[in-house]
Amino acid sequence: MKKSRIILFLLVIYSICLLVFQDLITWRFLGSKNSIFGILINVFIIFFFLIMGVYFHLEESTLSSKEITLIAIYSAFTALARVPFVALPSVQPCSFLIFVSGIVFGSFIGFMIGANTAILSNMFLGQGPWTIYQIIAWGFVGIVGGLCHPLHRKLYIKKYLYFLAILIFILGFIYGGIMNIWSWLLNPPLTLTSFLVLYLSSFPFDLAHAISNFTFFIYFGEKTINILNRYHDRFYLQMNQEK
Repeated sequence: MKKSRIILFLLVIYSICLLVFQDLITWRFLGSKNSIFGILINVFIIFFFLIMGVYFHLEESTLSSKEITLIAIYSAFTALARVPFVALPSVQPCSFLIFVSGIVFGSFIGFMIGANTAILSNMFLGQGPWTIYQIIAWGFVGIVGGLCHPLHRKLYIKKYLYFLAILIFILGFIYGGIMNIWSWLLNPPLTLTSFLVLYLSSFPFDLAHAISNFTFFIYFGEKTINILNRYHDRFYLQMNQEK
């Protein structure tokens, strides 16, 4: 197995542990539910995995540093795209853009762009305990996009356009479900009833997120994927010419 895939696997395992054992990993260990130190430690660990993954990804593939530059710019664009939509609760193009990046560049790059989007956009909108969960939620969106990578060529995109649109619609609810976990953990009592009430109260917002994802993909999905494919293919062409 490639080392970058091992790194991605460890990222997923650590993210699941954060979701399931947040109280043990961060709160009890660091002594505070809202510990900024705890948030920074978790962000540092995730970015350590990401940096190692990028290193191994460059080592294993024929991709150039120019593609990494494009990914950094794309991450910044995705983060900034969130800011104008702040006035519309749960309506933003970030999940759509992260999903598309995973389709074209693969699961690891999709996770990396998802993580960058959460951290960079929250520099404008405010960091907090929710940042970790946004990293995990948007990272998961990027991973699922990467699983659809075999469909990223024009012929397959046209054929499976509505399948991918429905998938990003469902991911809107999954994103909301992950984000609801931190709200539930910060508002005891932690009972099944309070858990269900929280999820029901967030349903309109999750629905808005899912519908906006679906709409963005229907109108812009194919065009965005084709644009990213052109850059992706250009990098491979340049690498072959240099050889």
